[in-house]
Amino acid sequence: MKDRFSIRKYIFSVLCCLGLVVCASAQDLRFTTSVSSNSVTLDEAFQIQFMLENGTNITSFTPPSFKDFEVLQGPSQMQGQSIFNGRRSEYFALNYVLQPKHVGNFTIPGAQARVNGNVIKSNPVLIEVRKGNTQAQQQPQQAIPQHRGQNGGGISEDLSDGILKKGEDITEKLRKNIFLKVDVDKTNLYEGDQLTATYKLYTRLPTNSSVTKVPAFKGFSAKDIELPNPPQATEERINGIPYKVFTIRKTLLFPLQSGTLELDPVEVDNQVRLVKLVGKRNRGARDPFEEFFNDPAFKDPFFDDFFNRPEVEYQDVPYKIQSNPIKINVKPLPVEGRPLSYNGAVGSFKMSAVVDKNTLSTDDALTLKVTITGHGNVNLLNAPKVDVPSGFEKYDPKMTDDIEKNSNPLSGSRTFEYVLMPQEAGKHTIPAVEFSYFDPEANSYKTLRSEAFVIDITQGKRIKEDKHDFSTGRNELVKIDGGIQQWSKRSTWFILSPWFYALLILPLLIAGAVIFYKRRKDYNTTNAALLKHRYANKVALKRLELAARYLKEGKDKAFYEETSRAVWGYLSHKLKIPFADLSKQLIQDKLAARHINGTNTSDLFELIDNCELALYAPGHNDDKMQGTYSKAVTIITNLEDALKN
Repeated sequence: MKDRFSIRKYIFSVLCCLGLVVCASAQDLRFTTSVSSNSVTLDEAFQIQFMLENGTNITSFTPPSFKDFEVLQGPSQMQGQSIFNGRRSEYFALNYVLQPKHVGNFTIPGAQARVNGNVIKSNPVLIEVRKGNTQAQQQPQQAIPQHRGQNGGGISEDLSDGILKKGEDITEKLRKNIFLKVDVDKTNLYEGDQLTATYKLYTRLPTNSSVTKVPAFKGFSAKDIELPNPPQATEERINGIPYKVFTIRKTLLFPLQSGTLELDPVEVDNQVRLVKLVGKRNRGARDPFEEFFNDPAFKDPFFDDFFNRPEVEYQDVPYKIQSNPIKINVKPLPVEGRPLSYNGAVGSFKMSAVVDKNTLSTDDALTLKVTITGHGNVNLLNAPKVDVPSGFEKYDPKMTDDIEKNSNPLSGSRTFEYVLMPQEAGKHTIPAVEFSYFDPEANSYKTLRSEAFVIDITQGKRIKEDKHDFSTGRNELVKIDGGIQQWSKRSTWFILSPWFYALLILPLLIAGAVIFYKRRKDYNTTNAALLKHRYANKVALKRLELAARYLKEGKDKAFYEETSRAVWGYLSHKLKIPFADLSKQLIQDKLAARHINGTNTSDLFELIDNCELALYAPGHNDDKMQGTYSKAVTIITNLEDALKN
């Protein structure tokens, strides 16, 4: 009898397990679209998520078209499991961060997925876009994958610290379990040397996080290292306590000035989901199966989770955190031992210089290619100075980069191609090319030198025009005869008169004058230097029109770049200085030679300094940008008038 009852208990337990499995597998398939906000401003970013729950055998997942929105980030992919009220579900989701392009009401269609051979679609969402404030967002939010199940999905096994115990201080709990940390590989370095800054988020709580403010890196040239999207979590132990770690940003920094610089903090907004234990279900009534499930054979966590799970209450807590600022001590490069050919390179480099031909005619062009390879501030290398003999005409170099992706330290090469036009036949020697750099490891300057190039130039079809000889005796006046001339009136035919031949030749003279004028016009058009000089003012003002558009759109960096390009380009074209040789001292000398000093010169250099400072230390200020624009237009107009006089 007892054995028969044991067999019944065993059969009943098996049937219950099968029923649980069937219930779990019979969960509804859900495909939903959700947004962080249905009403946004024109300059506000928002997040959209397409989530597929309980989908098996997913063969395709196609997002809709975002034609009225700009994709700032994404897609970031998430997948996992969640448990809510004893029910386990699997989910797969795609996240995007979007920003509207226009004001109005827009419908974003649902995404499309193929599950078990069937095509299903998620729900569309309506987005209302309003006019925003004048200040644009500094940076689009960077979404960090959620550290919990979606759709309320309960407590994951590795984040049990999300349970808020009775009487526990929420603020203290958040402070201990979520924080930001900045790692730098050095805090004391030379100007132009590289340091690596890594921003990390540490958490032991289930949270949905997004980066709301990134550092500006004032005084540095910055190059970001690409990180996995979505960020991948790693584990680190601090004082023996394990934390999930997400790398938010990793940046290679090159200080542009000496002194004490500061790395601004990064800010992150978190939505932390905490779980409150309210109490267990009312079990006052006797359960007919209580004796059966109290059997020691069924004391298993699986059964505890489904039959003895406490009732829980979720609380989403907003928590904003920021990292500590980091002080960086930047030493100036030593003056002692600095070679004349040094122009700012810091690191370890090699140089090669080659010409594409050693023999050519005056009708051909010669290309001198200088390639600098190594690691250091490759992205900031300036063109080495190339001295060419008077028999050549040199043009501004063409620059190309080949920088290794995600290299640390920054490695790669920068190539400069100089086009040289021979003017005279004969043997000419191009001096050796020199390139100097500062090696921070050796704490000294090093100079690289190429071989000199001997070029044999033959005379081409283009012959150099000889100078006219106006020396004494080469041109003499005809002797005037002062005697009495005999005049007589003679009647003749018009066809034999000089006027007939003069009128006959006149059309030929007119045609020749037209041809001469056209050729002269074509020559002026093809003469690049003359053309640049003549239209320098128009080109500069055209560039300032583009800068005005950037000013209106609030793009401060693009505005200052275009303004600086307009001023430097105007000076290069108007003063006939190659762009590679431009410097403040040379410009000052050229203007002084034309007796242009005083307010024009001081305002010009003040404008250039303001643009350079704004590029290295960006900060959005509409009034300042408007003043810079007005000052640039005034200075270029005044210089144009002064140079004409």
